[in-house]
Amino acid sequence: MRGKDLGDLQLAIGAALVVLGCGWVAVGSLQWYSSQQIYAINDQGTILPLVQQYFVAELFALWVVLAGACLTYAGLTKSREKSDPGSIRYLIGDALSSRKDLAIGMAAAVAYGVVYLFISGVIVFQPGTNFGAWEGIAGPGWAAAACCGSIGTVPALIVYVAPQEHLALQILPLDALFAVVVPLLVGFNVTVAAHALRNRTLRSDAGWVGSLGLLVGLFTGCPTCAGFFLAGAVGGLGATSLAIALAPYQVLFVLVSIPLLAASPLFIEMNARRALRAACPVPTPGGSPAQR
Repeated sequence: MRGKDLGDLQLAIGAALVVLGCGWVAVGSLQWYSSQQIYAINDQGTILPLVQQYFVAELFALWVVLAGACLTYAGLTKSREKSDPGSIRYLIGDALSSRKDLAIGMAAAVAYGVVYLFISGVIVFQPGTNFGAWEGIAGPGWAAAACCGSIGTVPALIVYVAPQEHLALQILPLDALFAVVVPLLVGFNVTVAAHALRNRTLRSDAGWVGSLGLLVGLFTGCPTCAGFFLAGAVGGLGATSLAIALAPYQVLFVLVSIPLLAASPLFIEMNARRALRAACPVPTPGGSPAQR
């Protein structure tokens, strides 16, 4: 199989797996949201296994997303070998094939992911609250909240990593998905932008779409900032009127940020291709450069 054909196949399968994994999480979140009132009447002993099963299924869905991202990456780099050197696919594949630019993008993805975990409240550190005393536990443990919240915020899995050290994790379906998808897209954006900058083809206005997507992506954590469910249980821990007001719009933030981040590399490479063609005009049949 030729490089381009194999690349096209990998790209198609990879994109399908990413959509499948994200759709899996979305459907699961919608199902739990519609049934949360029923789960709310169950005792904690019944809820814990249900929440555990839910997050095991979501973990598998996130692995599907990661597998799709790896295949998409392989497809873009493989199809570069048989693509037109002036095409957007070639330019993106060329950026992803650069070890230096890829390393920069991976570092940005990891850094953004860590920041997102704190901003969204996945990692909860509250020096003024002793989770161990509040829960009556001496060591690591976990609890669950089945109700009540908007789509993507139920159920909540609360892990007490170090109760006496005021450290806990609060894992919500949407935050878990975004902790994987958004850093991947941020890394993709930074890789393409770094490659364009090193080749001096990035215009000053080329990266605004990605910057907006990055900020909106980080903003999706605000409705659950500082622990949405843990805040209510401990008594106002990190709960703010702004977070409550923004919570119903969290899905809207998702629908805005992901397309922006996905489209940003295309804008960057469109500018790069335009600059490349301006530097190397295509000759006309008469032998002179084409007039623009």
